[in-house]
Amino acid sequence: MTTAVQVKKMVKTLLQRHPDLELVGRWIYVKPVHHFARAVLVGGTSSAEHFDPRWAAVHLFEARHFFPLNWGGMISDPHQGHWWSAKNDPNVAEALVDAIEEQALPWLRMMSTLDLYLAFVSQNLFRHHLYDKSSSEIVAHVACGYLGAAREICGKRLKDWSTDHPDYDDEDRAKFRRLQELCTLLVADDRAGLARLLHEWEAQTVKNFKIEHIWEPTPFPLELQSKS
Repeated sequence: MTTAVQVKKMVKTLLQRHPDLELVGRWIYVKPVHHFARAVLVGGTSSAEHFDPRWAAVHLFEARHFFPLNWGGMISDPHQGHWWSAKNDPNVAEALVDAIEEQALPWLRMMSTLDLYLAFVSQNLFRHHLYDKSSSEIVAHVACGYLGAAREICGKRLKDWSTDHPDYDDEDRAKFRRLQELCTLLVADDRAGLARLLHEWEAQTVKNFKIEHIWEPTPFPLELQSKS
């Protein structure tokens, strides 16, 4: 398995070339980081001889414990099927940097706004993890200020978000409590309360990702609409 120290060594040239990139453990983040994160993961495998780089983006204003790889893609070695460690391929660092620049950065930099990020997700093969999943879609609607659509989801699904089901674990119950609170604020048309809630969830996710030092808190579209 490729270690974080080895990753740092391999991507040193990449970081020197691109001042908008920041290495955090095995993750290479594109800055600035506002309501969503764009990153490359140089992940390990079960073999010490191979590693597995991928790129992805995810919104931060759902309370998350880890960075999912649903909305992104693989980074392929243009010369061979597997990415070999430096021990097996002395040119692997150069090849990895080139592949990240060619295969990942154009996509990640294209998502320069929340709207563009959401448009990318809407066209992705795994769009259903957001747009066909009411517990996630409602949060995105609120962030964007689509409160009518969010209230409609509450009306249809609130009963399903009960915390009393015996099969739910603590994480499920915490999630449904958050959604119940969101729906209460929606019914009250409390925009300030909704924004406060999303900022709290975003800050917790940022802390869990260990990216507080590169995160720049900004208003949600919901808040900008309320000022107009």
